[in-house]
Amino acid sequence: MLADDHAFADGPVFQRVLSEADARKSIEATGAVATAESACHLADLWRRFDAGAHAGDGVRLGMNARLINGGDPAMVTLNGPSAIRGIVRAEAGGRIEIGRFCYIGDNVILSARASIQIGEATLLGHGVQVFDNDSHPTDAWQREVQFRRMLGDKSVTAPMDISARPILIGRRCWIGLGTLVMKGVTIGDDTVVAAASVVTGDLPAGVVAAGNPARVVKELTPP
Repeated sequence: MLADDHAFADGPVFQRVLSEADARKSIEATGAVATAESACHLADLWRRFDAGAHAGDGVRLGMNARLINGGDPAMVTLNGPSAIRGIVRAEAGGRIEIGRFCYIGDNVILSARASIQIGEATLLGHGVQVFDNDSHPTDAWQREVQFRRMLGDKSVTAPMDISARPILIGRRCWIGLGTLVMKGVTIGDDTVVAAASVVTGDLPAGVVAAGNPARVVKELTPP
């Protein structure tokens, strides 16, 4: 899968490499010049994914892919073949499962505190963000404490109450670029969500949805 396989792809995606020497060969196979820096980056990228997730055979990673897993590696399952270019983030206790033949585009963010499940053959255009959680507490004091901790201030403590509900995206869906999918949402099989939509409620199978909040605008004819 090379850069010209998709009009908006930022460089090729690479199957598993086990060393910097393997990484160099993989990069050169695309026709690019493999530098010591790029080979090191690709090898390190795959080390991180193999250590922090179950990545099946045929999974391919873009150079800007990232994995952050605060829990058990078994909680993140990436089934192959698939292409992952974005950020996959599972907080402690959060589960992410991506089906076969999926495309996770550039600058996509998947953030799970509960569960994000993406069905087979679903495409997430670049810039899509899927959050099964609020990211920050709605309580103002907790939110201040949370950010002060991020800045390294450990002098204050407070329990963090961050709401989260599972997200399920079905098979053969297409989530258009820049779309936001919010917590607790289910999107049915074969559904298309138009670019820059905000999905705050469930969408049925086999429709086109658009807008903020996303609403059904068209029913699709079953294949």
